[in-house]
Amino acid sequence: MKSFILVACATFLLVVPTIYAQAPRPNGDDADELNPIEPNSPEFKDRERRNCRIEFRRVDGACTNIGSPKRQLWGSTNRPHFTYFNGLSSVVATGKNLPSPRRISNILCKQTRNIFDRRSLNEMTTIFGQFIDHTLVATPVNDDEPMFIKMPENDPLFANMTELKFFRSERVKVVRGSRVERPQNSLTSALDLVSVYGPNEGRLKVLRSFRNGLMETGPGNLLILNNARLNNAPQNRKSFFITGDHRANEHPVLTSVHTLFLREHNSIAKELQAAFPRWKEERLFQTARKINIAQFQKIVIKEWYPAITGRQLPAYNGFVRDTDPTVSLVFSTAAFRVGHTLVGNVVNRRGRGNTVLPSLPFMNVFFQSVRLIQNNGIDEFVRGALVSRAQRIDLQVHDILRNFLFTNVNGEEGLDLIALNLQRSRDHALPSYNRIRRKFLGSRARNFLQITKNRNIATALQTAYGSVDKVEAWIGMMAEDHAPRSSMGPTLLAVWQREFVRIRDGDQFYFEREGAFTKEMKMKIPRVRQLFTNADIFRGIVLRNSGIQRRDLKRRMFFVN
Repeated sequence: MKSFILVACATFLLVVPTIYAQAPRPNGDDADELNPIEPNSPEFKDRERRNCRIEFRRVDGACTNIGSPKRQLWGSTNRPHFTYFNGLSSVVATGKNLPSPRRISNILCKQTRNIFDRRSLNEMTTIFGQFIDHTLVATPVNDDEPMFIKMPENDPLFANMTELKFFRSERVKVVRGSRVERPQNSLTSALDLVSVYGPNEGRLKVLRSFRNGLMETGPGNLLILNNARLNNAPQNRKSFFITGDHRANEHPVLTSVHTLFLREHNSIAKELQAAFPRWKEERLFQTARKINIAQFQKIVIKEWYPAITGRQLPAYNGFVRDTDPTVSLVFSTAAFRVGHTLVGNVVNRRGRGNTVLPSLPFMNVFFQSVRLIQNNGIDEFVRGALVSRAQRIDLQVHDILRNFLFTNVNGEEGLDLIALNLQRSRDHALPSYNRIRRKFLGSRARNFLQITKNRNIATALQTAYGSVDKVEAWIGMMAEDHAPRSSMGPTLLAVWQREFVRIRDGDQFYFEREGAFTKEMKMKIPRVRQLFTNADIFRGIVLRNSGIQRRDLKRRMFFVN
């Protein structure tokens, strides 16, 4: 039986004397869409045989790349992750000789005060990163493969607990006739707004109106409720919103970003209908989707990525057929989990003119999006995220994620998300920090002070691991001193650059590819024209799809000043 890992958050039930660390099980009418696509399956063979000379990308990610049957499956749903380490298999987990993940978390990750990003990144940087993550990765777990986390004696919070229940990720064979298996990704690996449109046709049909190219919306131009009972977190009840990704209800800021892109699709569709009145409904919808995705891609590559990294990606030189765009294990399991260190203890809100509204404790808003947004709308949450500083990328994580996650959900209790991060990396057989560093930077750290010059952190790393070669991927990358003019360390920067270049260059539908948009489209649709200028795309989406005034926005959308 499968269930979903929630990459930014996970749901858990307290059962003395254990903490029940189980992600929500498939609970919707589309649960069969989570089945892995094995090399001998009919769906695998169907994807190999498809005609990929198509105008619009497929929702399942097949045909993201072209040129051979093998390439046509790259980046498609329910296939294994990519690896930078040849022959890496996740059949056997690692970490038997490492300390308990909870012990490591207690030694290294306690945070008692706010530590803000020195470059003034805002909280929207954090939440937009979560939105990107929910566009790229969702990994089902196998309830029949337990891998429980031992709790250390005299734990400061969970002293009466003996273990944190944990189940291994669902794995998929990489190629026919091979024993090599890697964890399944149930989403596409493209920057394709699968978080808005869904990873399969069945989900998309529920989300579409099939009128004038529009998506369905609920009262107040909000997301629709889950009347179709599709797979959803934390439950498939009709009282939760439904969108392309099952995690959209986690908190109101994330739900607000989903709402912005839903509204943007419909705004584009209306503009297209006015410009091309003879177009049929399907063409209106697919073209609106294409433009919405293109805007998202530009935001990610040209606005968000440079903000958080302090770097630009290498120049785009066109689609590369032999570049596999599939999301890698190193990225999804460790390098892209920086958001866990960026989260604060409260959700900040702002009214018109950015007037301060009472903040909400984060622990009180998990899965409360419907109530909060139906009552208050999205504007106060978007404004709050734009003007509030993000925490710093480092080892320290607020208790809201390390000790008290989801304490407001009926039947749910707290957990340590960092312990789960580490156990997941062992489940996936992720290489150590030093192996990853050597792969991406060409050299390993010979001692703890070569990871960080902060002697207190270096000493804590030694206490936790003993040997620098035992330091795990997530811990090492978060502990690194930041590179100049960046909010992250050199290994993270190198992994991120390689990953985003692969995702961009291996996608035949990437918006900058020559011929992606016709001259007529650029001439008639201003939003398409702006894709190829220095226009701030995210600013435009916020202004068009909320009640926020231009004067309330900063010049740079991912910084507080």
